[in-house]
Amino acid sequence: MVTIFARFISFIFNPYFLLVPIPYLLVLRQTGDPIAAIKWTLFSMGFLGAVGLLVYIFVKKGYFTDLDISKREQRPLFFLMITLFAILYFVGLFYFQGPMVLYVSLIGIFISLLLFSFLSSKVKASIHVATITAMIFSLSLLYNGKFLLLLFLIPLIAWSRVKIQRHTKREVFVGGVLGLAIPLVMFVLFKVVLNISLSL
Repeated sequence: MVTIFARFISFIFNPYFLLVPIPYLLVLRQTGDPIAAIKWTLFSMGFLGAVGLLVYIFVKKGYFTDLDISKREQRPLFFLMITLFAILYFVGLFYFQGPMVLYVSLIGIFISLLLFSFLSSKVKASIHVATITAMIFSLSLLYNGKFLLLLFLIPLIAWSRVKIQRHTKREVFVGGVLGLAIPLVMFVLFKVVLNISLSL
């Protein structure tokens, strides 16, 4: 029963699902326009869905062992795929004159990819834990600490990843550290590039 619960937690807090509301919250924070936020969320979901579909196809063809890309040696291909989609996303933002906050977020994604690519030869850092940690702290910086109420999710997800043997304690710890470092970089980018207040 405990293992089933751990699998459930791991599934519902998959990075694909966690990233869905992020464009809405970011664009709404910058523009205050819910319609624009919805529009850019749908635009972003198109790319996120394409990544998910391609990962699924790669699993079926045997390039990836599972949807989590659990094997460290398979992750460079995944990071390359994400990089190509990120470039296409940038082109789409530029063509449709997207909000600056999404450009800055894209920079954050590239920084994350560089960090994960560098560390992938040494440790299989947990992307689940990195994603939830980065999301909570990034949104807390933008929304005056309100998202800190979700801090309990970090150890919960870390526990689930270890429990179902997708990661070791060391790997979820490294994921958490990376997830904490990324918002700090993004904080500087928001302040310097966007020059927006970090409170509502």
